[in-house]
Amino acid sequence: MTNPLRGETSFLAAGEKFVMRLTLGALAEIEAAFNVASLSDLAARLKSFATSDIATVAAALLRAGGHDVTANDVLKLPVDLATIVQAIADVFALVNREANEAGPLAAGGKGSPSASAA
Repeated sequence: MTNPLRGETSFLAAGEKFVMRLTLGALAEIEAAFNVASLSDLAARLKSFATSDIATVAAALLRAGGHDVTANDVLKLPVDLATIVQAIADVFALVNREANEAGPLAAGGKGSPSASAA
């Protein structure tokens, strides 16, 4: 079952449900694949991307979702490009939305119970 609270999204291909999840490990894998040092560098890099880049990102997210796939496996999935791109966008949007909703309290910033109790 897909759990958006865990930053998961899914799509169907050939009747099989594929779950994508953005984890720190997946993010580190994506950064390493594109040889970038930060999220802003990654965002800039992904503004101009090739089909193989989409497959690389999708494979990392799918592995984090529990699938044993490579970028080449992603290229062979019987699913249209728009579905893969939308799933990638959705998983990043879910994580971004959760981070924005959590605000500084989740990071232990000023005003959090742990900061004020110290």
